[in-house]
Amino acid sequence: MDNKEQRPVVLAVDDTPQNLDVVKGILTPQYRIKVATNGPAALKIVEKQLPDIILLDIMMPGMSGLEVCRELKANPRSADIPVIFLTAKDQTEDETEGFALGAADYILKPVNPPILQARVKTHLALKQSMDALQQTSAELARAKQRMELELNVGRDIQHSMLPNTVPERSEVTLCASMDAAREVGGDFYDYYMLSEDELCFCVADVSGKGVPAALFMAMSKILIRSRARDERDPAKNITRVNAELSEDNPECMFVTVFFGVLNLSTGELVYTNGGHNPPLMRRASGEVEALRDIHGPVVAIMPGEEYGQSTLQMEPGDVLLVFTDGVTEAMDTSDNLYGDDRLFDVLKAVPDSNVRSVVDCVNESVAAFAAGAEQADDITMLAVRYNGY
Repeated sequence: MDNKEQRPVVLAVDDTPQNLDVVKGILTPQYRIKVATNGPAALKIVEKQLPDIILLDIMMPGMSGLEVCRELKANPRSADIPVIFLTAKDQTEDETEGFALGAADYILKPVNPPILQARVKTHLALKQSMDALQQTSAELARAKQRMELELNVGRDIQHSMLPNTVPERSEVTLCASMDAAREVGGDFYDYYMLSEDELCFCVADVSGKGVPAALFMAMSKILIRSRARDERDPAKNITRVNAELSEDNPECMFVTVFFGVLNLSTGELVYTNGGHNPPLMRRASGEVEALRDIHGPVVAIMPGEEYGQSTLQMEPGDVLLVFTDGVTEAMDTSDNLYGDDRLFDVLKAVPDSNVRSVVDCVNESVAAFAAGAEQADDITMLAVRYNGY
């Protein structure tokens, strides 16, 4: 493209040809100059091609400069073009009206060349800055729209992977809760009957946010459930899942998992832990203990890792609470963590061992603690109560 064509376009409007010649003589080296000797002619030029800036005489026969400015500012296509009025010293009232109409500046006649050059340069630079800002704002708006779409997709994936029904067994009662953060994470829980007497359940938390975390969560959940059909041993199940997730994981995403199998006829719980928060057991007596005896690394990072498992006897009335770190790492407005101690205290204070009461009391406690603070992570819990055989 010719460099001349890249120069900014200045539209000069004045009913006196000599004044237009002066403007052209001052600005021609740096700018492309278009001229009009009356208001209607100026508006036709603007309609065909938008100039970058307009120099507009106020006192013109027929259509005054003020009327031209009013027309320009009323048209969305030309509303943002800077208008500099050229005025005589005795037109103070016109200046006031012109500014009210949206004029950018005034220059007194006779025109001083350095002043005209400086004002045109300044207002063109301001216009370019405003255009860049508007473009950035538009790009941010589009990015926000894409992010909102991604968040919705992530939430849909996350919620579609959660179980819809609870096993109807008199030996066990389940209650799950997920309070999703605005920025979608990768929490999930699952439960299903592995056999006539075996309840399989897990709670997991995938690293990262958005659609990638939701997709990795879906893959993790599917693998854990499908492998449980072939391998009932919790440790061997997670060892196998870890190997498969680690095979092709260039983003180094990982998932923390607590995975357990509860024998409904005996109350024996066999479980493994891959980098997850130690669950809390609320005994029927009201005592609370953390299951810290087994704790392997996070899943999907170390392909050769062998996970261990442990066994625990649940008695009628015992409640196991499995949760993600969104509970204990919830923060108040002063950035204090909710922490393990508060969770212990809430479980001890729950009036009964009803799983709904346990989950509700914890949720209410966390919400009260974090009131006014932004929720940074999903808050997910699964309470399992053994009722006896």
